[in-house]
Amino acid sequence: MSSTGKRVPGSATGRGSSGRAERWAQLPAKALGLGFEQLVRRGLRGVWVRGELPAGGCVWAANHHSWWDGFLAAAVLRQQRRPAALLMDGDNLSHYRFLATIGVIPTGRPRQALQSLRDGRVLVIFPEGELRPAGRLAELAPGAGWLARRAPAPLVPVAVRVAIRGHQYSEGLIDIGPPCAPGRLAADLAERVAALDAALAGADPREPVPGFARVLAGRRSWDERIDRWARIGRR
Repeated sequence: MSSTGKRVPGSATGRGSSGRAERWAQLPAKALGLGFEQLVRRGLRGVWVRGELPAGGCVWAANHHSWWDGFLAAAVLRQQRRPAALLMDGDNLSHYRFLATIGVIPTGRPRQALQSLRDGRVLVIFPEGELRPAGRLAELAPGAGWLARRAPAPLVPVAVRVAIRGHQYSEGLIDIGPPCAPGRLAADLAERVAALDAALAGADPREPVPGFARVLAGRRSWDERIDRWARIGRR
């Protein structure tokens, strides 16, 4: 309070305005997060997940074989209300500077990445280093294990596939493994990717892959919508 008894802007008793300013500052990040989720919903048939992340900060270390991979991670973590960050090559990030508002961190700032883990965020990393053809896992860079060790934080191998199966639109599948030691990441992630591919190969293409739960609904196939209208008409 001032000597006149009036509130001074920014004083301890004027927290409402600073709180509103903070909420306004968060709006661009929230809008982008919602936009990414809608992109997934409108572009894919849905997203299915098997496994769970540990509580608190952890490293999401995933294969990178699809344009959708980063958007899938962002959408799923948003649905789970998990604060997230994504490590991206600095040259790429320089072309999309707005992504910094939603927690995208350039690879050249390891201290910022470590702090995001210590703040309880899920740090999404693609240790193959770049987008690769779908198939076997490429050689992994050591950064994911280094960050997990230094934070310290659990290191979680995550297999991701975006597959066109028995419907009009592709489906996103995410297989979250148990945390592993940094020295085991390459073997555990390769095993997880192979297991996901085997699950896809053995599943009825018109049915959900066994063991996976849908966490995000997307677009129905044309024939699914026709069948739904036909059922409504028979009532």
